[in-house]
Amino acid sequence: MHSAPAVTYPVGRCHMQGWLTLVLSGLGAAVCALWIRDAGRIGWPQGLALLLWLLTVLLALRSLRAAPGGSLRWDGQQWTWQVGSNSLSGTVRPALDFQPWVLLAFRPHAGASRWLWLARTTEPTRWDALRRALWSRASRAGAGHSGAGADGLTHAGPGRA
Repeated sequence: MHSAPAVTYPVGRCHMQGWLTLVLSGLGAAVCALWIRDAGRIGWPQGLALLLWLLTVLLALRSLRAAPGGSLRWDGQQWTWQVGSNSLSGTVRPALDFQPWVLLAFRPHAGASRWLWLARTTEPTRWDALRRALWSRASRAGAGHSGAGADGLTHAGPGRA
């Protein structure tokens, strides 16, 4: 099994996360406004919807402000998340892949998962190497997928039935 070459990629705030927060918040506000207009008043269901929308927007903004800054490293064997002098080894799982932006779940071997937005514009010269590492079979096998392809199925290779 061949491993993707080592790569270190800087992670910080991603403008795509901000745009998605803005667009989804606007859509939620529009839905609430249309519902209130059609109902002709603000009853308890509309009030509850507004309250839940506001709570969701506040949590999304909090998440946006607290976006972690650090670096993600693939050394050919394992993933490491480093912030300052602290580092954690773990696994990554791409959750959304928009090509120029990727949302990853970094799962350290000990501790809580972290969601990381990565953008090509942060370090364009290393982007292709990062994507190769994210989608390499060795990287995915290290993430607990042991031979499973991107579709989650185990594929027979040469000499395997």
